[in-house]
Amino acid sequence: MPRADLRADGRRTACQITLAIDRELFRAVAGAFPTGVTVVTTVGADGAPRGLTSNAVCAVSLEPPLLLFCLNKKSNSLPCVLESRVFVVNFLAAGRGDLATRFASQSPDRFAGVRWEPSEIAKGAPILVDDVIAHAECALSQAIDAGDHYVLIGHVEGASSSGGYPLMYFRRTYAAWPDERPAPGAEDIRG
Repeated sequence: MPRADLRADGRRTACQITLAIDRELFRAVAGAFPTGVTVVTTVGADGAPRGLTSNAVCAVSLEPPLLLFCLNKKSNSLPCVLESRVFVVNFLAAGRGDLATRFASQSPDRFAGVRWEPSEIAKGAPILVDDVIAHAECALSQAIDAGDHYVLIGHVEGASSSGGYPLMYFRRTYAAWPDERPAPGAEDIRG
């Protein structure tokens, strides 16, 4: 049972928590949280485009503008991101589930038939111009070791947002954003 110990000054001390769950249960728990779907791109040392699907993307900071994404240590794209120190986060539009699946595969030519433009800011990393509602061009600022992944934090140095609806991922399925009702504003929240 996890526990946190209190110090004499009332602050909590660090405690170690061991989770008694297996991979499938953890996937089910994580899959219960709907996320957007992105294709993160970069370039290899040979100048060839590289890319992978990621739903582990998060805004970190407004000042400075920082984004993070998580990348498996076994990914063929990891050395390319670490060497080039740049990447583009392409936020996929609704209806692009086939593209997300392709970039999640081991296919050697994921870019076949995909129109893209090289980012001037991110050293030629592909911007998937026909398939996105937004993109962020990033310079790698930190790589943090985290279990079987790295958390890669990028400083956003260029971006665009064209509007439209995002591709969503929930319990191993793709869907479009279901509704366009705005979230409550500060004046609507009490507490």
